[in-house]
Order: sequence, then C-alpha cells, then structure tokens
Amino acid sequence: MMRSVQVRQLLLAVVATFGLAACASPKYVVSDVTRHHDVAATPSGQTFAVVAAEAEQDESLAFKAYSDLVSERLSGIGYRKFDGQSQSPGIVATLKWSVEGPSPDVKSRSTGYGYGFGYRSRFSHFGYGYDAPYSGRTDTRQMFVRRVEVALYDGATYNTENPRRIFEGSAVSAGTNGQIEPVMPYIIQAIFDQYPGESGSTKTIRVEVPPDAEAVQTTQYSGRSSK
Repeated sequence: MMRSVQVRQLLLAVVATFGLAACASPKYVVSDVTRHHDVAATPSGQTFAVVAAEAEQDESLAFKAYSDLVSERLSGIGYRKFDGQSQSPGIVATLKWSVEGPSPDVKSRSTGYGYGFGYRSRFSHFGYGYDAPYSGRTDTRQMFVRRVEVALYDGATYNTENPRRIFEGSAVSAGTNGQIEPVMPYIIQAIFDQYPGESGSTKTIRVEVPPDAEAVQTTQYSGRSSK
C-alpha cells in the first residue's frame, strides 16, 4: 500500500513538471522560407512602394495592414518609403498570400493501467508507466497551410514588358487556425530574417511569439511534417 502511494505521488509530480514546462516554454511560429535574389547585402537607401500581386487582394481591407508589415521590414533593413516626390520608387514590392485546407492530421494516444500515462504521435512522444498500456485512441485535427510571397522589382522596370525581379521570398507555415491574420507578422518577419539571406536555399525559421499573443497558433510546418 505504501509503495502504491509513493508511485502515485511520483507520477503526479511528473505530470505537474510537464505542465509547468509547457506553460513556461516559449511559443514560435515556424515557417519554411525560400529565397532567391540579386541584390546587395546592404541596401543603399532606395525608395520603395508596396503593391498587391493580385487585383482582388489589392481591393481587400486586409492589404493595408499587411503592406504596413512589409513596409516596416523594408524600412528596418535600410530602404526608404516612397514619398511620391520622384517619378517612381526605386523598388516595388509585391505581396501575395493564401490559406489552403483544412486537411487532417492524425495522432494516436495511449494510456497505461495502474499508474501510467503516455502520448504518442507521428511527430513526438513521451510516456511514463507503471504497467503496460491497455488502451489507445486516434485523434484527428484539421490543419491549414498558410503561404506568403513577397517579391521586389527594380522600380524603373516594374511597369514595362520585362520587369526585373531582384528578390523573391516565399514562406509556408501551418497550424490549426485557418485565419492568417494572427500569424502574418511572424511569417513576414521570417521572410526578411537576415535579409537578403542565402539565395536558392530553403530554411526553417522560428519566430518567437510574445506571451500575450494568445490567439496565435504555433504549429510547426517544415515541408515534411508538422506538430
């Protein structure tokens, strides 16, 4: 009897430890970012303007908010917002976004009889048990894939038949929230992380979410798996 009480107390302590660790752990929005470019590593103060890549999104109320996020990043790395005093901006940035899904993501869960518990999915697992597991179940959650694309063009060629693209960055992130608004700031930040980045490469970039941003879904998408 004494041993059973001690084992139960130990298991409760383990569960509490996992719970506290989960609460204290930072949250991230994780994106796979691919970039190609033909720009100098250090911008020389060119002016820029942000436009929508698609006419439908240009007319949306969301575009103003999203274009402000792009403008903030471009200003932060050394470009200057176009003030209309010259004939055209030095750089034109285009923005495009989409959400795909939902698609099912399946997880399996098992519990042990006596004093034990466990959790297992195709992405991660942990467990602690006093005896062998006796039952299991499958959980399915709906996942959405969020895509954001930003391209920079030489402003002098943008409205010609052959606009010259000097930078293109695309990011893919996934989560259980089909709304892109909560994660858009972090995805755009990932696209411009260490700008211009290594041309022709795809990197997984984690952007930490402030603790008070409760609505953000921080599910990882790595191009191969999610969690």
